[in-house]
Amino acid sequence: MRLNKDYWLLNKPVAHRGLWGDEIIENSITAYRNAVEKGYPIEIDVYVTKDDKLVSFHDKTLKRMTGADGFVYEKTLAELKELRLAGTDEQIPTFDEVLAICENKTPILIEIKDQPNNTVVEKVIERLKSYKGEFALQSFNPLYIKKVKKLAPSFIRGILGRHDAKNKSAFTRLIVKKMLLNFLIKPDFISYSYKGIPKYTKKSKKIPVIAWTVTSAEIEKTVRPYINNIIFEHYIPQ
Repeated sequence: MRLNKDYWLLNKPVAHRGLWGDEIIENSITAYRNAVEKGYPIEIDVYVTKDDKLVSFHDKTLKRMTGADGFVYEKTLAELKELRLAGTDEQIPTFDEVLAICENKTPILIEIKDQPNNTVVEKVIERLKSYKGEFALQSFNPLYIKKVKKLAPSFIRGILGRHDAKNKSAFTRLIVKKMLLNFLIKPDFISYSYKGIPKYTKKSKKIPVIAWTVTSAEIEKTVRPYINNIIFEHYIPQ
């Protein structure tokens, strides 16, 4: 196991899409700065735009957060920068903007989202080679993590799983639920939906487990005996 007990990912609760709530919007520059100021690592999601730029955005579609139609990866960076998050003045941040906020200040847990651009892993790795802060990579897609293992074996990598994978083929749902390709990718950690803990994470053996997305102290108390850390939102862990 490459992660010792003092590694940041196993100790400090991770703020899901930044530290947001009330007037602060998820996945915004303000949410990321707020997490840094409060001393929390942050979890972000990465897509590649139509013109090959990396941006931090969670949803595949733009509608919920911006009111616009279409997929995030169908737009150029300039087109995305014209949009605003949830009716505020906040824009969709670039990956570089997030890194600049966090570098040497707080660690980042980076989820590489499934997307049509098959060079996304290479683009993320290339950018992180010159990054001086702490980070770890994760994805639901085991082939992405396999590529991380091959191209950047020193990078800390994890596999995401959930007990209720939706809108996927039966085979894909099975892989996501039971993490059947772990033997191939050799993850350093597992990020699993808290509702599937501990049932679907018993096989993790000595691999650290991170629970997502924990939304209350009550949920945290329930899963804590089975996990090493949490990704949280809507409350502040004690």
